[in-house]
Amino acid sequence: MAQILCLLHKSLRSTLISCMTLSLLLLMPTAVLADNKNNDSDDPPPQTRGTSGGSRGCETQTEASLTTIPDIILLAPKQSYGQSSVNNPTFAWYVKDTSSLQMEFRLYEYDKTNKQSRLIKEIKDKTFKSSPGIMVLSMPSLELSVGRRYLWQVELVCDANRPSGNPFAIAAMKVVSTPPDLIKQISQSNDVLIKANLYNQADLWYNTLNIALISKDEPTLRELRKSLLEQVANETKPELREQIKAALINSKIHPLQR
Repeated sequence: MAQILCLLHKSLRSTLISCMTLSLLLLMPTAVLADNKNNDSDDPPPQTRGTSGGSRGCETQTEASLTTIPDIILLAPKQSYGQSSVNNPTFAWYVKDTSSLQMEFRLYEYDKTNKQSRLIKEIKDKTFKSSPGIMVLSMPSLELSVGRRYLWQVELVCDANRPSGNPFAIAAMKVVSTPPDLIKQISQSNDVLIKANLYNQADLWYNTLNIALISKDEPTLRELRKSLLEQVANETKPELREQIKAALINSKIHPLQR
């Protein structure tokens, strides 16, 4: 498993120390959510970090405190595969820093058999910068395959000369086929809340999140969006959950497209 994350960061983590650090992270135990509908015991995802890692992150004077909100929080299940029934899902993450920072996005196709990953998409242009709050990335031209598993990563470039200190986070996802009954139900409704709830009941995280974040700020969607963000916060450190819930729920949403 350490090899997977080393491959994910080979463009940025070129030293032996970095790989050793990632290896140690992978040895840390991970709790399994008892109520996770997508927790297939025979198909566990590679261990990932839904919140930012790195040494000091974007802190410049002192070590980042363990009691402060992480620099990056991916809006995705951390301990399971988040599912999508579309081949160009929307990716979303929270950025704490109030300054505009260079971002880098990477998407890897993951082979669970040989536990190898292959880079299939990378965004690191100069205009790809952060804003404080929730970043929502849409890629209409992206073509993913049903039945395949993917890893996606977001990194903040705090210091281009010191990439080992950049905060990053990784999440796992898989693309699944849409059940025929769900296709029929979705086609029969024009109500975005009904559609979002149908996707949510089918455990299609990325479909649900896309509607909750991209649709107009209608009162009927606010509670669903709040519920999804609380799910993300509940997978973080217990001592930070209330802070993170408040930060996510009160965040401004910034749409991006590539």
